[in-house]
Amino acid sequence: MADLSLVILDLDGTLVDSRQVIIDAMQLAAREVGLPQPSDNAVSRIIGLCLGQAIADLFPDVNADVHARIYSAFRAEALRMRADPADPEALFDGAYEAVRTLRESGYLLGIATGKARPGVDHFCTRYNMEGWFDTIQTPDLNPSKPHPSIIESAMAETGIPADRTAMVGDTVYDIEMAQNAGVFGVGVAWGNHPVYELERAGSHHIVEALEDLPEVIAIVLGQGAKT
Repeated sequence: MADLSLVILDLDGTLVDSRQVIIDAMQLAAREVGLPQPSDNAVSRIIGLCLGQAIADLFPDVNADVHARIYSAFRAEALRMRADPADPEALFDGAYEAVRTLRESGYLLGIATGKARPGVDHFCTRYNMEGWFDTIQTPDLNPSKPHPSIIESAMAETGIPADRTAMVGDTVYDIEMAQNAGVFGVGVAWGNHPVYELERAGSHHIVEALEDLPEVIAIVLGQGAKT
């Protein structure tokens, strides 16, 4: 294990272009329970959190019963779209190739996401990545980002220490989680939070395009950019 490193990847906004799908499902859920629908930007801000935390942040002025109804409505719509062959959620261009290159380069790979485990399993099956990930961490068994538990669980499962682990994500929750776990935080420029916020949160590097990700990871984990 001495020569191995771990690359943990976020899904929504990092590998998967799911922003509009999540916005549409959340706005529909709000309408179904009789609440004003949140703006596109407001929903985009909470992508990456576990669903329960996201709903609590979006709708702070309603009680737990209403939160539960929003949760159910969102899940129902998400499952409906997932079962639809025309499901608009898709990988970002170059995502498959970047993940494959990382895998072929000898890194252990992990997923750290706000999706529940069935959503991750659907992702791996739909995009032919079954068996590619050595650890999959979700809110099913961990607190929501930016709590470090997801990364800590990934390191524990793979046996890789913090100084050989990188977390790649598009939101401040990913970068703050990396900071909280003491690992390298690598931000991406095409996701849900702007680059300046990722830098302010403490990212060690910003990836400008998916095809650059393997090279950036080699630099970060090979040279040790962590401070």
